[in-house]
Amino acid sequence: MQGIYGYNGKILHIDLTQRETRVETPSEKDYRVYAGGGLLGTWLLLRDTVPGIDTFAPENLLIFASSVIAGQEAPGLARFSVVTKSPLSGGVAETRCEGSFGRHLKGSGYDAVVIHGRSDSPVAVILEDGRVTFQDASDLWGSDTTVATDHLLEQHGAEETRVAVIGPAGENLVRFASIVTDYGIQAMRMGVGAVMGSKNMKALVLKGCSLPPVFDAEGVAAISRRFLADMPKNSLAMWQKNAPGFSASADLSDSETAYIGVDNYRANLKIEGSNYTRANYLKYHRGAMECPGCPNDCIKRIDPASETRKASGIHQEVTGSMGPNLGNRNLEVMLEANVLCNLLGMDPVSLGFTIGFAMECFEAGLLGVDEVNGFDLRFGAERDILALVKDISDRKGLGALLAEGSLRASQQIGKGSARFAMQVKGIEMVSFEPRTQTNLALGYATAPIGPRYDICEHDWDFDTVTGWDHTLEYSRAIGVTERIPMQYAGKDKVRTYKALNNLWSACDALDLCIFASAPTRLLDMETITRLIQSITGWKTSSYEFMRWGERRNHLMRVYNLREGIGKDLDTLPERFFSEPIVYGRLSGVVLDRKAFQDEIETYYSMMGWDKNGVPLEGTLLDHRLDWLVPVCAQWAD
Repeated sequence: MQGIYGYNGKILHIDLTQRETRVETPSEKDYRVYAGGGLLGTWLLLRDTVPGIDTFAPENLLIFASSVIAGQEAPGLARFSVVTKSPLSGGVAETRCEGSFGRHLKGSGYDAVVIHGRSDSPVAVILEDGRVTFQDASDLWGSDTTVATDHLLEQHGAEETRVAVIGPAGENLVRFASIVTDYGIQAMRMGVGAVMGSKNMKALVLKGCSLPPVFDAEGVAAISRRFLADMPKNSLAMWQKNAPGFSASADLSDSETAYIGVDNYRANLKIEGSNYTRANYLKYHRGAMECPGCPNDCIKRIDPASETRKASGIHQEVTGSMGPNLGNRNLEVMLEANVLCNLLGMDPVSLGFTIGFAMECFEAGLLGVDEVNGFDLRFGAERDILALVKDISDRKGLGALLAEGSLRASQQIGKGSARFAMQVKGIEMVSFEPRTQTNLALGYATAPIGPRYDICEHDWDFDTVTGWDHTLEYSRAIGVTERIPMQYAGKDKVRTYKALNNLWSACDALDLCIFASAPTRLLDMETITRLIQSITGWKTSSYEFMRWGERRNHLMRVYNLREGIGKDLDTLPERFFSEPIVYGRLSGVVLDRKAFQDEIETYYSMMGWDKNGVPLEGTLLDHRLDWLVPVCAQWAD
């Protein structure tokens, strides 16, 4: 390929079984269709794997993906994706990760690194100057992520090297294990770390960084300067940037709005009088974990220890899942749990809801004292949380059961325990309330990747009571033209969800960070278009950008259908339909089952899917996915 800018035009395939590599050079047309991130990764999964493989089989792929723009020096581009078949859902897994690793991935000379096979012994894959070497990692197997990262950086040179590593949870195939970069930034959700562990791969080490040239360097720099200058004008951007950042998300909503779930969603958080106020976090604020090229500084180090630990980076979701979700009133215990999750390489969101499931089973008498190894599993009993986290990572005692995730644990326990498993498609819920945010509810139910707190911009942001002052300014460009009560559910609200979801799906296809982008942050649609054009030289448009997002949703839908995940799993736990909000101005609210089902069917129709959620032939043709028409024909209505 000649005259390409912003990306490398090459994909590296690494076979751990044979210790071989090969380089693929997709055409520019391929890059225009499958730009990167989860879109590129799902294309490779569908193309290069057969249906029905076990997630821990050597035939599963583990894909580290950049995009045509990601990794370059500009706001919102310090991201990469990991794509595989999920050990939790059996469907497509996609997680995205901030920090500096994404820059080095783009600077490695490849736009994606695809891991095939399984090593016969622990291995670290070293990628330097386009060449791969395989380093024995037996001495690192069993070590936590900080020890392993320290060792590899010392060995290969800290200044020029970045490491993505698993901890004991990934090695032990905990189904919600994560991959950890920069010591405290996780590629979490959906169990990507367990897939890496199943391949006996301890780390991917990127040594050196040589970014491909951009088409218009001054154009990119101008966008960066404008972004920095405009940040003080955007209240949401400053909420992220100012200490303690978005880790204190529980303190975002007003005191009367049901925003964060409590006790496995049996209640909702009253922020007043709790320990989860921003003021309390400030006592432990230790600075930001910077992302190259982006001034947002979203991820902070929040550490209750006397000395700041490398693994103390904390993301937005952790507070809810390991705090109020467990009835845990102790901020310090929640923060310690976050550090422990980073060290062990374990997703704190699925972890928190799996422990919450066990707590509710214990309180209902479905788990006896002997079965819980002496742990006090009552909600609000903080004493044993950290020890239980360690047992789950080690698959010890009760931890072996919970390491399977809440769905599989409920299937083993039986006795009606499934009603306490807050999961969709085997993926645990997040802590942001769906009963009072119906766009999120629709996303949690229908997204191929299951519940994710950033499946779309939250209903709270557009609410008639709580919404940010500026939220409609950028959102009108995608058809969101009015404020809607966050708890309202109806067919007419689906068009709002579709627009918001396709937009952030496009961000995921480009590994463009949603914490910098439209509809409510600083990169509006026009600026995103200019950014893509300045980097790649492509004559593009916001239309093409949104098409990447919709195409990603179609492609992921087809992958899940191929793996047996269909319409019957597009739902939510029963609790959200039958148990009302208990506190605040929205007390008494539940999801109306019929209205919710109507929304799902309307969404299918708006997406160009049939009544069973299968993409229509015309939809596939429209998105240059002709090759999937025969695949979908077997499920078509």
